[in-house]
Amino acid sequence: MIEQLKLWVLSLADAALLLGLADALVGQRGMKRVLRLAGGILLIVVLLGPLGQAGSLDLDGALADYSGAVARREAELREEQEEALSAVIETDLCEYIWDKARELGLDVTVSVATRMGSGGVPIPDRVRIGGAYDETLSQWLQEELGLAPEQQIWQEE
Repeated sequence: MIEQLKLWVLSLADAALLLGLADALVGQRGMKRVLRLAGGILLIVVLLGPLGQAGSLDLDGALADYSGAVARREAELREEQEEALSAVIETDLCEYIWDKARELGLDVTVSVATRMGSGGVPIPDRVRIGGAYDETLSQWLQEELGLAPEQQIWQEE
């Protein structure tokens, strides 16, 4: 597309240069009028030339390429947003679980992994707890966060 525009501008400049040179070489007044009329018509033809070639431009292809690029960028942005939201939720859940463990008198480390829920919101998928297994905390994780025992990974440090 840019190449076609470049060729069109160069053609217009060439025609104008040629007409200016011809006008300077012709000395007769009557001949200059005919030359200027013919030159004006030539400039109009060169100026409007791309309109005759508009059918040869691949506007549908260009639009499809642009639409594809927009769709890819939307997907990238959606993925980045989901990752950022997951990170925030994982951090908040870790603090929430750690606070509960501290209330129970436990000294543990906590990490949480999430997955995308049906509404596009991250939900807890697994919790890894560094410390001795505690039945009360395990039960609380099931009731409060819906984390079944198989989603709880306890590692004694």
